[in-house]
Amino acid sequence: MPRLYPVVVYRGVLNLGDDLDSQFIHRGNFMRGEWGDATAPTIIDDNTYPLPNGISMKWGAITERKAYALEAPLDKDQIEELWQQQDNEGVPLYEFIVVGIAPYGKVAVWLHGTNKSTMLKWMNGVEIDEQEVKQYLMGLSLKQYCQLSIDQNEVIKTNLRTHGLPAPDLYDRWMQQYHYRYVVLEEYYDGKSWQRYEEADLYYDDLEVDSVEDYRFDGTHDQLRDGGLMTQHVAGCPKRIIVKWQEGWTNFAAYYWLDENAAPQAFHRFFMFNADGRVDLLMRIDTRTNHYGIALKSNELPMIQEISDEVYQLLVFRNGYEYFRSKNYSQPEGAWQW
Repeated sequence: MPRLYPVVVYRGVLNLGDDLDSQFIHRGNFMRGEWGDATAPTIIDDNTYPLPNGISMKWGAITERKAYALEAPLDKDQIEELWQQQDNEGVPLYEFIVVGIAPYGKVAVWLHGTNKSTMLKWMNGVEIDEQEVKQYLMGLSLKQYCQLSIDQNEVIKTNLRTHGLPAPDLYDRWMQQYHYRYVVLEEYYDGKSWQRYEEADLYYDDLEVDSVEDYRFDGTHDQLRDGGLMTQHVAGCPKRIIVKWQEGWTNFAAYYWLDENAAPQAFHRFFMFNADGRVDLLMRIDTRTNHYGIALKSNELPMIQEISDEVYQLLVFRNGYEYFRSKNYSQPEGAWQW
């Protein structure tokens, strides 16, 4: 669940089939992880269970002072196909089924592994009357119970008083899926615009990409470093990006942090005109003048949208030492240790 918008799960199970006991969904530590993290991995026993075909839940949204319920099927065939996937060394990609609860009755289900996670489904629960959860409220009304929980956490209480609840469509934008790939470009900035090197230029084809990794607003991540992010794939808007490359004998690493509001909005606007198209997410690099850029480029239409440098923060290392940081950089010490 989101760190600042906790919930209490009254009942949550993954349905295994008509003749099998369902498996309980265990509440995670909402103060420890990020959206999509497996914060409460629980091994019930050493037995083998089939993968789930549905989900059933009732929960209270503390900061909203409301209760919700959800009954929904899951695509068991999709889960089984993904569950069998392995990395290049034959290690299974996924270890856990993770359930996340967002404000306004939204629920996500992911398959989660150390180096990769995948969103299975984004669903809408329905608001229910407090009488349906009365037995869990310790003799209090739902509003009293929620207020008591808020008062016990000063961080949540302050955030709610200062910022209120998030925009109703924030998590829908976070969870939206797009068809794109990363393209790392070695270009130079001439003071006005980005230019491609000519083949005769000394620096032409000097950059060699080692890997691209990302963490996304939809709660998924990809740290496989197998080149898959540089091919067309379906995923959410990136939240953090790591690009590592070599120039001659010099090793570089660039770390990007994207704004949680502006970045998903930029993606949404661009893909409105490319709903069925494939898009390149251009990562522009000029270490000689310390200029860096991000842009979205359509493969179907003559469209390029530059992403303002105000939308992201950037830190670049050269051979392990800090080489560049953006003017708006405000991350805490060690924030690049993802």
